[in-house]
Amino acid sequence: MPISLDCVLCLARQSLEASRFATLDESLHAVVLRKSLNLLQERGFTEIPPIVAQEIQRIIRHETHNNDPYATPKFRSNELMMNLLNTFHTRIHNSINPLHTAIKLAIAGNSIDFAVRGDWTDELILNTIESAMNNEIEGDIDKFVNYISKAQHILYLLDNSGEIVCDRILIENLLQSFPNLKITAAVRGMPVLNDVTIKDATQTGLNKIIDIIDNGNDAVGTILEQCSKQFINVLKTTDLIISKGLANYETLIEYTPKQLPQTICYLFKSKCPFIAKYTGIKLGKPAIIIRNSECGIRN
Repeated sequence: MPISLDCVLCLARQSLEASRFATLDESLHAVVLRKSLNLLQERGFTEIPPIVAQEIQRIIRHETHNNDPYATPKFRSNELMMNLLNTFHTRIHNSINPLHTAIKLAIAGNSIDFAVRGDWTDELILNTIESAMNNEIEGDIDKFVNYISKAQHILYLLDNSGEIVCDRILIENLLQSFPNLKITAAVRGMPVLNDVTIKDATQTGLNKIIDIIDNGNDAVGTILEQCSKQFINVLKTTDLIISKGLANYETLIEYTPKQLPQTICYLFKSKCPFIAKYTGIKLGKPAIIIRNSECGIRN
């Protein structure tokens, strides 16, 4: 995808916010920001944002000696959402179309993103999810369900902490609706931003429902060249990919249908002006984009 100047500014902001999560030492904040700005000057105008973001997060971990700067907010957001698990289940059960409601919840959960903003509170998370739940999805939800109904093995690419609870609920509903369906979920191989790892899957109980694998690296998104053999082997056995979040979208659209022949269903919230302009999805809207080898990318 093309590079936006707005992405450079966003990555600079993200580097400072992440360094403040990592340490209270303001002198280290300055070191991180300076090195991040140098990196952005060298590569921020030529490489896609997730690749540059990966390097910035490595700078933060190295300079602050904190391997998981977002550990505390990740735990809190998971805990908050787990406390609402029964509430979400009741809402879905009482809805006219439970599976559609579970899909809306999963996309609404993508609102919880510390890469976009770092000032999340419990109240803000709940209000944002509620707002997203009441927003019409851009994309064909029935077509998405139809693709799932024809699948035998789905690879579900998880995204953020907190959001993973919404994904758990959708996965439970998919398994209930399609008993013969196999789902494998993938997490990051190591901490980066507030993206989920095995630790988050365990905290939220998702590991007790389906198989969990990690992708073997610290990429922001899914960069196949960096993924482990285990991840690639599982990927090859699947016929459908559910890809959550913007980073997974931004990285996977770099691959052609020949390189990645599976049908890919991208689920995310349009959270920045550049993505809104690039996809044609109105800012703030939950979205489903489906790509298959026959027709390329389409809504």
